[in-house]
Amino acid sequence: MRRDQSAIEEERQHLRAFGSELGALYHALEHEVIWLHAKWLEYRKLYAKSDKRIDLLNKTAGFFFRVVQDALWGDLLLHIARLTDPPKQGRYENLTLLRLPEAVHDKGLADNIRDLVKTALANAEFAREWRNRSLAHQELSLALQVGAKPLPGASRKSVEDVLASYRKIMNRLHVSYLQGEVGYEYFLAYDDADMLVRRLAVAARLDERQKERLRQGKPLPEDLEPPPEA
Repeated sequence: MRRDQSAIEEERQHLRAFGSELGALYHALEHEVIWLHAKWLEYRKLYAKSDKRIDLLNKTAGFFFRVVQDALWGDLLLHIARLTDPPKQGRYENLTLLRLPEAVHDKGLADNIRDLVKTALANAEFAREWRNRSLAHQELSLALQVGAKPLPGASRKSVEDVLASYRKIMNRLHVSYLQGEVGYEYFLAYDDADMLVRRLAVAARLDERQKERLRQGKPLPEDLEPPPEA
């Protein structure tokens, strides 16, 4: 995929400010943390906004939106877990927040980042256990419900806590090298879940009006046409 000019310039800025090693690592991790927040915000817009919104999703395509919810939730936990994986597993090198302390040359800052990473690691433990036992792998005793240790609780608050700890790491570095913080939690997109829900609400209202005209025996010509194929 071709990158736009702003992304290329941002990468150059990071390399200049942080140095080549830390700059490349920071830039790649920033992209991952931004994308993680973007997906989380979409999840919240669909499933944590209001009961009225949930009712609309269920009324429109309940089974489909349940599949989307499960898939998005699982993907979020996998993404959280990846960012706190060990720097190296076997012969594979991983992009992970755990690499940052060793890439920072200032000892005081490195120690600070190391403490923040430890907190993030603890906050993300629930996601790693879900990943290891249920998402990336399927623990047999858990699947058969035979003497299995229960999975840890995984709630929206759990995700909020771990995302907050990831932001602290990234913004501690951003403040040190570039001043100011990145508003990861304020990711904006026009064609987002809110736009989808608004269009579903309009469609549901038109559908009710059409049904009422048919009940009254006063259909419009378009009410009798077959639904268009998308």
